Amino acid sequence: MLLACHKRPIDVETLRDASERVERDLFQEFDEEVTSRAIGQRVLHELHLIDTVAYIRFASVYQEFETIADFERMVSDMTGSGDLPFPVLGAR
Repeated sequence: MLLACHKRPIDVETLRDASERVERDLFQEFDEEVTSRAIGQRVLHELHLIDTVAYIRFASVYQEFETIADFERMVSDMTGSGDLPFPVLGAR
């Protein structure tokens, strides 16, 4: 999250609050091992609420974008509907 938000106008407290929500939600849903997918989806959700550029940065790595078309599709999906282009399971 810190790398995705690098040089963005986001204060540390906002990121701390978001990471605490992610952690709390995961503790409530999972008894033992948490998948990296579950973590990534919740982080995507939080970043979408905080900053679009940070969201795109994180998504580009998390979703392993390989071409500019991948970026274009995501931006088009976001600007067209305002919804998350990737499903976020268990998100609030």
